[in-house]
Amino acid sequence: MVKQLFILLAMMSSGLTCFAAQANDEVLCVDQVALQGIPFSFENDNNVRPKVSDFSVVNTVLMSSEQGRRVAVVTIRNDASGSRILQAEHIMALFADGRRISPMALADNIKLEDGEQRSLTLSFGVDFYPILSIFTSNNLN
Repeated sequence: MVKQLFILLAMMSSGLTCFAAQANDEVLCVDQVALQGIPFSFENDNNVRPKVSDFSVVNTVLMSSEQGRRVAVVTIRNDASGSRILQAEHIMALFADGRRISPMALADNIKLEDGEQRSLTLSFGVDFYPILSIFTSNNLN
């Protein structure tokens, strides 16, 4: 663990922003930091939206691989006054071609108490276009 932390810190201080869990794994590079709240005006003829919820995106780090794998580390907050169960349909990514896609899967029963925040690593599959932003029904794009 200490060795991995040292490598991570060394990479960050040298300006590199690519990570691999092991030497033979696909390398993920941090994309330009997502700026939440920037309005985009892509057509949405099919009215694709995340499932209505009390969850909000607090912050996002977008990552991709040379092979086109799209991953996001997202901090989600439960804005409800009680506990809620987070589902993949509550979250969406806006891609650079205007498509809106939910993550591939979430662990079953991610329960967040009122006001609780949790960071999750979400996979959005392989895609030619990069992710521009991540949102819920509380911060629609």
